[in-house]
Amino acid sequence: MTKLLNGERLDKYNEQIEHLRQQMIDTANSLGLNHPQVLNYSRKIDETHNLILKLEQGKLY
Repeated sequence: MTKLLNGERLDKYNEQIEHLRQQMIDTANSLGLNHPQVLNYSRKIDETHNLILKLEQGKLY
């Protein structure tokens, strides 16, 4: 059961990353790559990716 829950969480995090990535791209296209909002999206993507790695390594329950 834990693997199923982890799989569902992975799917949720992957969807979140894709959504953030698209927002980052759209913002970068309109405001420029170095805009603070673009960097904020990048940071959120990194944080979510780190959660995925921890989940895959079994460090999150």
